[in-house]
Order: sequence, then structure tokens, then C-alpha cells
Amino acid sequence: MICCSVLLFACGQKSSDSAEANNAEVATADSSLNEPVYPFTQYLQGQMEYIDSTPIAVERIVRINGTTIDSGYMEKPAFKKAMAFLISVDPNTTALRSKYKEESFHDLSIPSLTFSITSIDPNLPLQQADILLHPETKIVKNVMLKFTNTNTDSSVMQRVLWDHNMKCQVVEIVEPTNGKPYTKITQYIWDRPF
Repeated sequence: MICCSVLLFACGQKSSDSAEANNAEVATADSSLNEPVYPFTQYLQGQMEYIDSTPIAVERIVRINGTTIDSGYMEKPAFKKAMAFLISVDPNTTALRSKYKEESFHDLSIPSLTFSITSIDPNLPLQQADILLHPETKIVKNVMLKFTNTNTDSSVMQRVLWDHNMKCQVVEIVEPTNGKPYTKITQYIWDRPF
């Protein structure tokens, strides 16, 4: 009888300990969803202001399925308008913060410090943002974004690579409802290394 009582008490104690541990994990997960993620939209806004403040031109090259269909220089207001979608979704807003999770890790192979922000809602346009920082200076090296959009006549996957103070590339994989899929790559270059 005493052995049974001790066993029942021990089992009860263990389950309440594991319940407390589970509650602690949930609390940690919930609190991390309330903390701000890396502010990449503010970084990109700052990059656009940097481009505005310099006497450099923005070159634009457009390719569809590998063939160049357009190239030339564009006015800075047109560039800012073309890039507006990059800062249209900010995971740090109150309405969106709970819909994104963030992980960070130090990648020794590149080397870089990476912040990876991922949507937990498949219906949001911004699905992922990866921000790579120089491990010592903490200056952004580049930002990679993944967007998905479904329109009435097509679905579009956009992959964006923004290189700090240099260029941006937007890859669009377009799948029309009626018609052949195609890939459109648009490069915006405002500084080239010597």
C-alpha cells in the first residue's frame, strides 16, 4: 500500500513537472513572437534614401527566359516606386508580428551572421526574409526576400537579392492560368566594384 502511494505521488509529481516545463516552453515561444525581428524594412528604406542622396544613376536590365528585352537608366522616383513592394510588409507591425518567427545563426562557411524571418501564414505575400550581416562589423551584407502573390490570371513567386550599397535583383517566376510559365529577371545597379 505504501509503495503504491509513493509511486502514485512520484508519477503525479513528474507529470506536474512536465506540465510546468511545457508551460515554460509555450511562454518562451509566445514571448519571442512579441519581440521585434531584425528591422530589414527600415534598412531597405535607408538604402533607398542613400541612393536618393548620391549623384549616381540606377541602371535597369530586364531579361525574360534569359533574353534581354530592355535596358537603360531610370529616374530615382521610378526606382523607388518599383521597390515599394519590398517595404510594404513589415513583420514588426502589431498586426503581423505574431505571424512571423525569427531564427538567427552564425554561418562560419560564408562567414556571416544570419537572421531568418519566416511566415507561419502561407497566405501572406512575404514568406521569408534572410538578412546576412558581417560577423564583426554587424553591417548588412545583403538581404534576400521571398514573396508569393496569386492574381486572377497568374501566380507569381518573387525572389529578391539586395546587395548593400550596390545592386538589387528581382527574379519573378510567373505561372499564368492560361499560358506558358516564364522567368523574368530585373537587375537594378547603382554601383559597380572596380
